Amino acid sequence: MSTSVTTGPNEPRQSEATRARVRRTVWVTATMAVCVVVACSYGLLSANPYRGISEATRVSARAQDALSLVVVPVLLIAATRGGRSRRAHLVWLGLVAYLAYSYAIYLIGLPMNRCFLVYVAIELLAGAALIDGVVRVRPTGWMRCPSRRLERGTGWFLVVTGLLFAALWLTVLVPFAFGGPEPTPQGPGGAPYPVFVLDLVVALPCVVAVGVLLLRGRVVGTPLAVVVLVKIVTLFTVLWAGVAVQAMTDVPVHLEADAGPSALLLAVSGWLTLRWLGRIRAGDGPFVRDTLWELDSQAGRAREQHQTRS
Repeated sequence: MSTSVTTGPNEPRQSEATRARVRRTVWVTATMAVCVVVACSYGLLSANPYRGISEATRVSARAQDALSLVVVPVLLIAATRGGRSRRAHLVWLGLVAYLAYSYAIYLIGLPMNRCFLVYVAIELLAGAALIDGVVRVRPTGWMRCPSRRLERGTGWFLVVTGLLFAALWLTVLVPFAFGGPEPTPQGPGGAPYPVFVLDLVVALPCVVAVGVLLLRGRVVGTPLAVVVLVKIVTLFTVLWAGVAVQAMTDVPVHLEADAGPSALLLAVSGWLTLRWLGRIRAGDGPFVRDTLWELDSQAGRAREQHQTRS
């Protein structure tokens, strides 16, 4: 009696909640896409959008603008299909992670320009969408990767990658902390280089954490690994596109210490992404939560029923 009363009315509400979540995702993504188009168009068409930086950095920034425009339609397609496709949802999250990382650099790593508020909007939307998308992942809605070799290999790859890049940045920063030369490159006006900040505080700890989840055999490591790999592939494709544009122009190409590792990282990450996307399997029930606090609300209804019976 109580089961029929409790479960029956919840089914249409869950269905409506799913549709509302998908609509919200599409609208947020569409708004984000419009902002990205505006920002990239400003960077490509304005006479001097990136003042106060080197010519090589300016060329790379415009190459990134061009590649980000290519990301926009893929982002929109993934958002529209993400409500029913696990692979599309993970690709969408990976591209959102790329936008959140990239436009954080635009915010803190470039002199302010007339598109600053657009960068703020992109960062706000992308950051909120990324956090919301990761928190909503239901571990029971996914199956652990069937290939233990791929799971452990990817886990070690992510852990080693995170530690390697952290060590690379620390070899520059630690000597400076003890009186050595100033690290190069730097941000505007001698501010910390934004890549140092974002990598050491956010990106690299997350990469290592996902690798550890895979090594410990956690189911949630499967979707998170795909998100990380898509973000890595997109980011480093854009970075190397900037290098290619420099090589095709008169701008001298100056490769930093991370050039070799980043090229290898791009190649391996691309191969791993294809392998993982081919091994995504459905688990038990939906793969994302329709509401963030649905367990709390169910517990509250159970307590209310218990109190009523008492």
